[in-house]
Amino acid sequence: MQSKFGLKDFVLFVLVALVGLSVWFSLIQQDRVFNRIRTVEAAVGGVESQVTSLERQLRRGGVASGESQQDRHQPVVVNVFTGPGGAQVGTPQPGEQHSGVGVSPWQQPQQQAGQQPQQQTGERPTATASRDESWAREGVKIQWQERDDFVNDPADHEAFRMGGELGEIFTTRWAKVMPFVAQDVYSRFISDHIFDTLARVDPETLDNRGVLAEAWQYDPDGMWLRVKLWEDARFSDGVPVTAADVEFTWNEIINNPQIEADRIRSITDGITSIRALSEHVVEFEFREALYSNEGAALAQYILPKHFYERFTPSQFNQATGLLLGSGPFRLEVVDPDNQWRPGTDFVLVRNEAYWGPALPPVARLRFKSINDPTAALVAYTNEEAHILRATSEQFVNNRDNPEWQRRHHSLEWLNMRSGYAFIAWQCGKRRGERLTPFHDRRVRLAMTHMLDRERMIQDIRAGIGEVATGPQTNASPVRNPDIEAWPYDLDKARQLLAEAGWTRRPGQTLLTNEAGDQFVFELAYPSGSEAYERLVNYVRNQGARLGIRVEPRPFEWSIVTQILNNRDFDAISFAWSASGPESDQRQIYHSASIEDQGDNFIQWANEEADYFIDKARRTLDFDERMKVWHEFHRVVHEEQPYTFLFSPPWTYFVNKKFKNVHTYPSGFEVREFFFSPDPGF
Repeated sequence: MQSKFGLKDFVLFVLVALVGLSVWFSLIQQDRVFNRIRTVEAAVGGVESQVTSLERQLRRGGVASGESQQDRHQPVVVNVFTGPGGAQVGTPQPGEQHSGVGVSPWQQPQQQAGQQPQQQTGERPTATASRDESWAREGVKIQWQERDDFVNDPADHEAFRMGGELGEIFTTRWAKVMPFVAQDVYSRFISDHIFDTLARVDPETLDNRGVLAEAWQYDPDGMWLRVKLWEDARFSDGVPVTAADVEFTWNEIINNPQIEADRIRSITDGITSIRALSEHVVEFEFREALYSNEGAALAQYILPKHFYERFTPSQFNQATGLLLGSGPFRLEVVDPDNQWRPGTDFVLVRNEAYWGPALPPVARLRFKSINDPTAALVAYTNEEAHILRATSEQFVNNRDNPEWQRRHHSLEWLNMRSGYAFIAWQCGKRRGERLTPFHDRRVRLAMTHMLDRERMIQDIRAGIGEVATGPQTNASPVRNPDIEAWPYDLDKARQLLAEAGWTRRPGQTLLTNEAGDQFVFELAYPSGSEAYERLVNYVRNQGARLGIRVEPRPFEWSIVTQILNNRDFDAISFAWSASGPESDQRQIYHSASIEDQGDNFIQWANEEADYFIDKARRTLDFDERMKVWHEFHRVVHEEQPYTFLFSPPWTYFVNKKFKNVHTYPSGFEVREFFFSPDPGF
């Protein structure tokens, strides 16, 4: 049959051509619209950056005062070393506080994500002629403070933008986020975003830098501290921060025996009086001159009296998330009847009315609890969160992968919060009822000789970390450099056990003492970690070689406080992490901290250790104090109330959609991060 091109075919051809032309024009138009949108977005971003820059200048007071950009970025120089910092409970993977004036003893960050922090030197400017000094005591130097600003200002970055949500995964389940009564490091990490202190540790120098404090005077004899507050400081509900709030925080919260703040009280016991002298001036008085006085007074969160005074001590103690502060982030809704529930995400929103210059670019922070490290890595990789503290194996397995490097920062560095991992031995009576084998020093030392800690680092931490010798990181000047780690020596362990009366009788597999008690003990540890499982299995196997039965006792992290307060363990493994550059060892190792559910939960009482702790606290000269801490380190080394396992660096993954990521001797400055994904990321 012959094919014919008829009218119908012609009409169909025209229609198809018209549709094709329409699609072509539509694509061109969409492309033009897309380009226009990109142009508008870029313009908006530029305007937003300019507005943010102007707003920050206003916050810093630069526009009003005529202060130059260079002046505003000079580093804070504090003449007197301070900052004792208390230790925080934390869980390592497993694994997981120190400087003289103007010198950081911590190793410089091994790795930087993005541009390096600027290393600036010199005295910061002080316009004392324009400052009111009528509040100050005559004849004593005033230490004026600049506004607490960014170290690396995100607005200086060409890709800067505001907004977005930043998520972090904690591989544990924490029980509460409450100032002073929550006892773990995770609560501290979150609370740091909500509450301001009078001063905080400078991220680079580790000296004190003012936050709520515009200035202070510290008695040359160490017996008083007078602080002047910034008059424009506000809580997130708009109420001004005053000296009455400082007075309330100390007298009604920290020093109230009905408030479960024993940890804080153990390192602030030298403060005898806190008085508001005027609306913005407060004075602390001290029982005696201690090196830690200034830092202990400046480093605590300041709570709003008008909000917290309505709650009883019982309500405060039992709260899980009753939070209102003056910091850069806040709860979206503060509802005493509908507080945060453990196990759910903890969400903060940016405090748009934040009074300080360092308004964070990120609009929301989300903290997720995922106990299992493997599940946590999957969630991180799927961008359910953007920050993850990786296990050592996860870090080693991914850091050198080119595709991983394209999408993620892999950061490894030692800092003041790195802490140390340990096994703590119950030296007193468990639950006040019976002595454990570890009341004997020889048994504790045998346990240390029983463990090949170098091998543990290789097998459990993928080679990341160093053997620890005492209660500080290996980079700290508090550490005695002349002390060497006890060696792995099973024969020495057997000898020490025999000297302590633990021998293997004929026909028996377990060691027994003269009373016929078998050497059996429980080793408590945080559940949900494969690395902890390997650690406990290794200890169990090593114990079996000596005739000791080790019974694993995993526990949920949310109940760790209950276990410690009740002294309900034979041995327990986790970690200490510092919140300041030089931790006051009284908190953990002084016999006074045994009582009232203090942090000497192993109930180790040693007169020589008490003597050196007390002497170090009274030694104001830094170099002389380090010598005393070295003597304390020697005592702890000889006594082994803890077996100090390793001093690990931090190992973190951070999604590269977030810029301005830097590591510091103090840790992280999350408030500097901003969300700005690269095209095609």
